Amino acid sequence: MKNKVRGAAFRLVGLILGIIATSVGVTAIVFSAVGMHQSHLCKKCDKGAAFK
Repeated sequence: MKNKVRGAAFRLVGLILGIIATSVGVTAIVFSAVGMHQSHLCKKCDKGAAFK
């Protein structure tokens, strides 16, 4: 007698949502790093003084 494990669809959806959440998190970290780098560059130029 085989005991079928239910919930395969939930595991698949969880896996897909986990992959999406991870990629969104990595993208947010990359954008944050780029923004911090740009703000660091702006402090050294005239453009940074105009925004203060």
